[in-house]
Amino acid sequence: MPLETLDNTAKQILDAASRRFLHYGFKKTTMSEIADDCNMSTGNLYRYFPSKLDIAETFVRVLRRETIDALRAIVADTALTPAEKIRRCFRHKFRVAYDRFHNNPKAYELSGVLILERPKLAIEWESAEGLVIAESLAEGEEKGDFFVGDPVRMARILQDTVFRFTGPTVIHEGEYSDIEEELDAVVELALDGLKCRAARHPHKKQ
Repeated sequence: MPLETLDNTAKQILDAASRRFLHYGFKKTTMSEIADDCNMSTGNLYRYFPSKLDIAETFVRVLRRETIDALRAIVADTALTPAEKIRRCFRHKFRVAYDRFHNNPKAYELSGVLILERPKLAIEWESAEGLVIAESLAEGEEKGDFFVGDPVRMARILQDTVFRFTGPTVIHEGEYSDIEEELDAVVELALDGLKCRAARHPHKKQ
């Protein structure tokens, strides 16, 4: 169900389901429990969402839209340089992943279920985030800070470069500040490479 078409009943269902997902977990939540929380029949619940997985998908889409909106706000900040925007975007992604893993593990678990059951969603999420990052890459190339070539492709390369910082393994490796410092170093290394490419392509705007 598209987020823009959610009516009050659908939002009530999402609210009830999210409370159970985040407290008990996706697997331990049943459709009948969600229906009871909404004071409706299970049959009526199925009229709005064909399955529990569909409810979970819509709920995670809401969370993902919040993340995308936050990244867009960073990119829209005219006080930041393109490099600063890119650093802050990846910092934000890391902070969201770290906070969910430590403070809301059921939400992290839910994302994992959806990635396994509906892998196309993960591609969709990464593509949406990549398009936002690509805006800053294109801006940096326009200003002569970087030489990027294809901003969307380069954004995907940068996402691949820092992918480990959104996974559970690295989140176990140490304190937030230590991991963030390592993330900053990786991003800085990538940005330095783009700056060197710009120096080799003087036809770009300076």
